Amino acid sequence: MSRVRDRIVVRLRERGRPAESVTLPRPLTWDEAHHRDAIRWIERLYRVWNDGSLTLKAALKEISGQSDKTGADHTLTWEQIADALEASRVQQSEKCSADTFRKNWRPFIDHAVKLINTGKVHDGYSLLKTALKNWEGSSTMKVECGRYLGLFMQFAVSRHNAPGTWLISKFDKDELIPKAAKPKLKAVLTDAEMLRLIELADSVNPRWGNVFRLLTQFGLRPIELQHLSSRPHPVNGKPAIWCDYCKVGGEEETEPRFLEAMYVRDANDQPMTWPLEQAMADGTLLLPTGRDGDARKLSGSSVNTYIHRKSRSTGKPSGAVQTYWAELVEQYANQKPSQWLRPYSFRDSYSIRCHREGVPVASICDAMGHSEAVHMRSYRTMTLGMRTRDFAAETGTIPLPR
Repeated sequence: MSRVRDRIVVRLRERGRPAESVTLPRPLTWDEAHHRDAIRWIERLYRVWNDGSLTLKAALKEISGQSDKTGADHTLTWEQIADALEASRVQQSEKCSADTFRKNWRPFIDHAVKLINTGKVHDGYSLLKTALKNWEGSSTMKVECGRYLGLFMQFAVSRHNAPGTWLISKFDKDELIPKAAKPKLKAVLTDAEMLRLIELADSVNPRWGNVFRLLTQFGLRPIELQHLSSRPHPVNGKPAIWCDYCKVGGEEETEPRFLEAMYVRDANDQPMTWPLEQAMADGTLLLPTGRDGDARKLSGSSVNTYIHRKSRSTGKPSGAVQTYWAELVEQYANQKPSQWLRPYSFRDSYSIRCHREGVPVASICDAMGHSEAVHMRSYRTMTLGMRTRDFAAETGTIPLPR
């Protein structure tokens, strides 16, 4: 055994036979971290070589599919398998977008590859056990870690001949991953609260008022704010707003769609809408701009940043909008059960208003851009006020026996 740069080379010289040599595949390199794994490889190589029944190259090829490592000399490195998985999910099967893969998959997969390359993990169980330490204190992240690493290892074994010992079983997950915390109850804003927030935004920056109008009236995902354009409605010919956002993968796949306005009720309980469709068609619907004067690329992150903006000097909410939002967050958090208020709550509030006003479920789902199964599983469809209203009736009273 010798070293060539950082690689491990196994050489064989035997009387009466040509000299042979093979290079052990990456990530096995000449360093202390890979010493133990290199010894395992050489021991296997010797057994398969079997006193010359195979050449060293043939023996190396045979043990490659049995090894605890995946390397470039016989298949792909773990880094390349991670890239291949991204190509499979994003380009081939179109199960998710490149941005979703980068945000959701990469943190777990890149951490796993790093652990494998240290030589300190040798199978799926030890990989998961070690990887989970990076997300101590977050049961949700641990569940996600188990899910994404399980799929990564399944891909490595089924598509790139990694040893089956790298598979992460349900038994492994049940043992190592704590039960996920009960999902938070998502808050839904009342019509009066949304109208007040918009009123405050208009007093400071009407462009942000228009952002909240769009979120309120159409139940948008915040990211859809950057995917809107004006088109004539194909049924009535009136100006309408077209959303070309296309979400692939996950539970909530979305096709481009025309948006449907859902009214809010004012202080007099009258249904009201804003003429947003006409304003967009006329080019008068003004939205926030950046410092350069160009239109901002709006998303969940930008809305969240604006609504939670704090003063650098005091650390308190920076304006009337932010102060009111902070009050609402605290108000909903203190309810029993506690409710979670976030910018996405505008979408759940749209759902609630549609159900409150009796819009058929199929129409609600089509307008929101998801299936009925996703809607019933993931969105608020009922409030205590609606339930109380539905059961309220003028009735007679049957006396109780004395």
